[in-house]
Amino acid sequence: MSAFLGFTFFADFALVYPVYVIFFQQQGLDYRQISWLLAVWSVAALISEIPAGVIADSWSRKGMLIIGMILKSLGFIVWMVRPDATGFAIGFILWGVQEGSSTGVSEAWLYDALAQDDQAESYVELAGRRGLYQRIAVALSVLFGGAVFSLSVSAVMIISAVSMGISAMCATLLPETRHRRSATRIASESYSEIQNTVVTALRVPGFIPLVLFAAFGLVTYGIMDEYDFIIGTSYGVPVIFIGLWGGFRFLLEGIGAAIAHRLHWLNPESHPGMIALWIGGAGILLVIVGLFQRAILIPFYFLFFLLMAAAEIIIDGWIQDRVSSQGRATVASVVSFVYEVMGLVLILLSGVLMYRGGLYALILAAGIAVCVAAIGIFWVFRKLTAPVERAE
Repeated sequence: MSAFLGFTFFADFALVYPVYVIFFQQQGLDYRQISWLLAVWSVAALISEIPAGVIADSWSRKGMLIIGMILKSLGFIVWMVRPDATGFAIGFILWGVQEGSSTGVSEAWLYDALAQDDQAESYVELAGRRGLYQRIAVALSVLFGGAVFSLSVSAVMIISAVSMGISAMCATLLPETRHRRSATRIASESYSEIQNTVVTALRVPGFIPLVLFAAFGLVTYGIMDEYDFIIGTSYGVPVIFIGLWGGFRFLLEGIGAAIAHRLHWLNPESHPGMIALWIGGAGILLVIVGLFQRAILIPFYFLFFLLMAAAEIIIDGWIQDRVSSQGRATVASVVSFVYEVMGLVLILLSGVLMYRGGLYALILAAGIAVCVAAIGIFWVFRKLTAPVERAE
């Protein structure tokens, strides 16, 4: 798994992460234009999500991961050679396609790679380790991106592009988890297998409502991530130290992901509903932060991210256990598509909420939303009265 963890780390070690909005502003773009660019990224990811999963299941998951990282690398190069609205849009399209072609596919590859060695029960542990590597990479990007950017914009773009290239090279070392298909198979048998897998997954008791409620809670958690630096400055953290704030928070998320496999009492199979209580507890912490607005409650805010990172891994494991190999990447992409659509809706609503009620109104609303999601998840597991057989 060292190649996979290398792929994971370098895919998120991008010094451009904390500074690209600043770069856009330096090139004369206003907030409206930047919002449109972010929308371009979201649309590209949405459009490519499900087709990428189908192609990965039909052709090669490894191949899709390699192509995705090459596209992301090219996107950063485009930003460097054409730093204007058009170039930024092209770069975001390439990055969005990578996001859509990698998210569900990488999860499917990991599960089936473990299943081929009869180690599918280790998925939560390895997915958690993957989450840790991702957060470490992002934390390092946040810590060093600003400093390198202040010295050379080109260096930021080049290092980010090279990192994506290294990620692609790591992906070439991954074994195939399924046999590659011919064009004829892609057009006939393969599509039929994938379609059957998707239909079967949707018929699994609790699958659809769990995905919807989980999406509501986990997407809300993701939106809080987007506003994290603003929240840090609202507590009086100097801009020069905001990278430390973000880096520490990312590391806590990584710890949450890494310990998920040790939280056996949160396993939905043996302790139905406990994961809902865990998520609900995280939501309550955020509600308290939003209500009382005291700096002494900052540990509650950070703990929220740790708890939700662990919950995300556990729920993903529950979903992967209920999908067969033939269409695993497609189902994972469908789930990711639902998450992204809900994320687009909620991010727009969050902007309206912040405009009308301020930052702490958003924090309070986010905490309530996570609690509502927890209640929904609890209801789902209470409705599951019969055990479900694991997919072969």
